[in-house]
Amino acid sequence: MTRAYDSVTAAVTRDDASVADRLAALGRLAAARKDLDSLERGLIADLRSAGVSWSRIATTIGVGSRQAAEQRYLRLCGLLDRQRPVDTDLIAALRTSALRAHTALVAAPPDDPRAHLAAATLEHALSAAPGALYALVEQALGDLHGLAFDSSALAAALSRARLESL
Repeated sequence: MTRAYDSVTAAVTRDDASVADRLAALGRLAAARKDLDSLERGLIADLRSAGVSWSRIATTIGVGSRQAAEQRYLRLCGLLDRQRPVDTDLIAALRTSALRAHTALVAAPPDDPRAHLAAATLEHALSAAPGALYALVEQALGDLHGLAFDSSALAAALSRARLESL
């Protein structure tokens, strides 16, 4: 891998490098990137199997959140397309369900700290980008699990949005 990197660097920094040399370097760079992606994908899978959290992986690879680390892994696996179009109707329906759940939690919160955490999470979800919206709603649903709060409409909206976006 280092040899490929060095040859690419040499071709790019050499003043007398021809167009053919630079094109060849670009090809080697693409091949090296594919190899690195494969190595990264394998390492992340091994670390997750060993119980390492997404948060810790995110910190290690230099991304801002556990969600970003998981999305990167999914892209490396070919399971997530960075340019996938967003269905605005599905996002609007999910955001509306999040708003209703948030309003209900604020109006009559169950006597449990997880309910307050879920309400705060849903408040952030209301203005979040689509990818973060999904993650925040899922986190709130996890916090609400087992509480005396009917989150079935929110869970249904999340499931519907996920199924229809596949």
